[in-house]
Amino acid sequence: MSSPNKHNNRYRAPRTYVATDGLDDFLKVLEKYFFATAKVQCKQDSKNNQMDLVIHLHHNFGIAECLRHFNDGDWGAYNFAEECRSNISSSLQKALAMLNRESTYPTDILELSLHFEDTSIIISRLYEHSIPQQASNILTAIGKHFIYFTKGLTEMPYEIFVPVFEDSSIKNNAESKPKNGYFDYWGLYYDKGQQHEALIYYLNRKKLYEESIFLFE
Repeated sequence: MSSPNKHNNRYRAPRTYVATDGLDDFLKVLEKYFFATAKVQCKQDSKNNQMDLVIHLHHNFGIAECLRHFNDGDWGAYNFAEECRSNISSSLQKALAMLNRESTYPTDILELSLHFEDTSIIISRLYEHSIPQQASNILTAIGKHFIYFTKGLTEMPYEIFVPVFEDSSIKNNAESKPKNGYFDYWGLYYDKGQQHEALIYYLNRKKLYEESIFLFE
């Protein structure tokens, strides 16, 4: 896997942009709900006759503030306490369902990136509608494992890839998209001055490993 740039430098002009009805309203819902500026790249999948969205949400606060509101159940102006976690996923699913009612093509989220002031979380699709379905669970897992992948709150990764898979699993079963795959391995990149440190975080063991990694796309 080639070395990534830091999250502030990773954006390039999209090679393909295809407008779809309802997209502006969809982005407004995301911006209002996540208190972020939303950018989107649309990719038409001609083979499957559908539209894939690559969404970037840019926040003007750090990830710790996001996790605090998420865990306390007071995300912005919303007051849903015990239902906080489920509402994030349900809101994404409702917004996507509304978009699909207006869009010419069936539409799904291929990748969702949440860019905070101190790190970026890049979530890749594993199966149909996996990102809106699992968004709440992924944020919950990030909160639970925060102290471990920040090395005891001493180092913040500048990019978190959710998920990554071992090379062997990809080669042996390239079409497999396990539904629990979001909570096995994550890829983390740490700033080391002129270089970067790439590590694998194994959620089951709450440990970091030095391994060669690449994204499952």
